[in-house]
Amino acid sequence: MDVRMMKRNEVCAALGTSSAGLHRGMASGKFPKPYRTGENSVRWKSNEISECIGALPVAEPVQIAPGGRRGRKPGQAA
Repeated sequence: MDVRMMKRNEVCAALGTSSAGLHRGMASGKFPKPYRTGENSVRWKSNEISECIGALPVAEPVQIAPGGRRGRKPGQAA
């Protein structure tokens, strides 16, 4: 597998998060930290981002009330 260096906007798009969310994830250890590639440049390794995506939890489907609209919880008024 080829490892390439990804820019911040590519990492945010791959992880589905904002730049601020990326920084929060790095601070909490959820996302990998970048590598400095120049004086004012950082990049992430694509294989580390792929591993991070694979480690994210899978969302469980939420059961909705029969005849209910998506996003509404059962018993919730209109």
